[in-house]
Amino acid sequence: MLLVDGRPTGIALEGLQLVDQFETGSGYLLVTDYNDPWEEQTVVSLLDADLKQVAKKRLGKFLYVFPSRTFSVKSIDIEGGALVLQGSSAEEGRYRVEVTNVPGWLGARVGLRTTWHQS
Repeated sequence: MLLVDGRPTGIALEGLQLVDQFETGSGYLLVTDYNDPWEEQTVVSLLDADLKQVAKKRLGKFLYVFPSRTFSVKSIDIEGGALVLQGSSAEEGRYRVEVTNVPGWLGARVGLRTTWHQS
């Protein structure tokens, strides 16, 4: 549950803990993590100024074991207008996350673009 100034907003985000948060010209980027040994997953959510979720990206490779995704963020840097999230191991690599206009049925809308790079 998302809190603002210690008060519940009624907004539930995916993940168990808030890792970091950033304000952008398009709203707020929130990075959450499951921090679970069986499902290391990091989620980046874009909220608008009214705290409505407008986009979400799950980071990691899909494994057919449980099934689960694996990506545990070790560090976050800002590079140009994007976040660069480094995974906890070389195999996890790093993700570049950008707030951008994405095409849709009703025209372009604000969304998230992610690209993966091997470490």
